[in-house]
Order: sequence, then structure tokens, then C-alpha cells
Amino acid sequence: MHTMIVHCCRIVGVNTVKFHRCRAGNPRGKLFTISGCPAGQVINIQYAEVGYSQKYNPSSNPPECPWRNCTKPTTAATPCNGRRSCDIDQDILLFSPGSALRASQRDGNFIRIEFTCVAGMFTGILLR
Repeated sequence: MHTMIVHCCRIVGVNTVKFHRCRAGNPRGKLFTISGCPAGQVINIQYAEVGYSQKYNPSSNPPECPWRNCTKPTTAATPCNGRRSCDIDQDILLFSPGSALRASQRDGNFIRIEFTCVAGMFTGILLR
């Protein structure tokens, strides 16, 4: 007898959300809050990136950063998968040797995440 393991998913109800937020003027201790999924749905990250915009204006409310001059992919949003809402620390945008924008040697000033809200996700194993 052979055992075959098959993983399968059936997704019902998908809504794509684009999340673009500029960091606060002083990001220490501040959070980006993703709360875009309705009841009964959870976040499924498609991609996430951090970036730097020359047109950043931290004194506006909310802060403005409309242009994209430098971006890098980030895994900072990965822990949001499977949750209805999620917080990401804005400190990820500050320059450090391990930061996503270390090649530009400057602080990032925005995060952009595209995700889907997924309902009715089923993962199973079929033994045969």
C-alpha cells in the first residue's frame, strides 16, 4: 500500500487590497496597522516592499510620500498571513546595516503591501 499526501486548497471570496503608508516623522515606537479584511476573512500577502521617496512630507497629516524613487522587497509583512489585522513596527524603515534599504544608505519613508483577504480557505491531506 502506498501513501500519497495531497495538499489542496479551495479559496472562496478573494478581495485584493493595496496598503500604502508613509512613516511618521519620528517612527520610533510607531506602527503601521493593517486592518483591511472583513469579518471571516484573513490576510494573504502577495508582496511587500519598503521604499524611499524624495517627495516625503512628514509634517502633513497623514504624512505624504507620493513618488517611488527606491524600493526593496521586505518580509516584514509575512507574520500578517492568516490574521485579520496586523501591526508592523515602523522601525523597519530606519537605516541600519541589516535594514532593507541598506544599499541606499538612507531611511525609508514608506511601506507598500498588496494582499488579498481570503475566506473559506481549506487545507487538507488525502491519504490513500
